[in-house]
Amino acid sequence: MASRVLLHYGQEPATIRTCLNEQGGMKMRVLVLCCMLAMLCGCTAHYQVQNLAGTAASNRLDRQKSVYITVPEDGGSGSRQSAGSGQAVAQAVASAFSRTAARVHVAERATTKEQAVEAAKKLNAAYVVSPVIAQWEHRATEWSGRPSRVALRISIIDAATGAEITSNSIEGRSRIVSLTPTSPESLLKDPIARYVDGLY
Repeated sequence: MASRVLLHYGQEPATIRTCLNEQGGMKMRVLVLCCMLAMLCGCTAHYQVQNLAGTAASNRLDRQKSVYITVPEDGGSGSRQSAGSGQAVAQAVASAFSRTAARVHVAERATTKEQAVEAAKKLNAAYVVSPVIAQWEHRATEWSGRPSRVALRISIIDAATGAEITSNSIEGRSRIVSLTPTSPESLLKDPIARYVDGLY
């Protein structure tokens, strides 16, 4: 019955089969394209830098002045702390500032804001850079498919007055598809470098 109706409209069976094959081929190509896009997204790390206080235009830092980097408390996920993560963050921040600032000093250990400001004054540093680890998740991405994550809040403080100049949050997520291990440390360099470039 179906053949008689199709032939009534002037379509040959071979033509019908060709159309169906073309439609099936088109669906397959779309499916493959979607899979490739998903794989591409999964193979890329993602970063986000968000301004929390102060504006980049009105709070440019002076390249001729020194900065003092504080060491944040170690971060972690849930109740698990990652030993050494605070030092890793401090070193990453110091490395980014060393490309622009006149001189960079790094604290030896975590201190209070007041102690950091006093230490910066003694070293004639104009700015105190104070990072805080909000999230530090180290995942075995290569077999679990779960990305590593890091989130920081970085505040710039005027050492002369103790007032906050600007504050930003930085978030990073590793690629989901990976044949090698990922880590929060590997997510620090690029977004922090971009953040520091925007301060000058």
